[in-house]
Amino acid sequence: MLEKVLQLVAEGGSHSYEDLARQLSVSPPLLDAMLADLVRLGYLRAVNGHCAGQCTGCPLGACAVTAAGRLWVLTEKGSRAAGRPGP
Repeated sequence: MLEKVLQLVAEGGSHSYEDLARQLSVSPPLLDAMLADLVRLGYLRAVNGHCAGQCTGCPLGACAVTAAGRLWVLTEKGSRAAGRPGP
């Protein structure tokens, strides 16, 4: 299931927390745990900031998961695991 999270994020664009939970058919608390695991394992990183969903020219990269006050982006390791070039 963690691989699926990486694949969805690697598809590009900004993924809302709610949409990602729905696409994965998981509860928000389970998604929270999955994101925390991916951060701990070095595949995602939490960043401070706000994403307006406009990825062109975004300094954070082309892939992100957003929640109220929170933003996660793929790391280089996460990009490699998802089979795409690093940020």
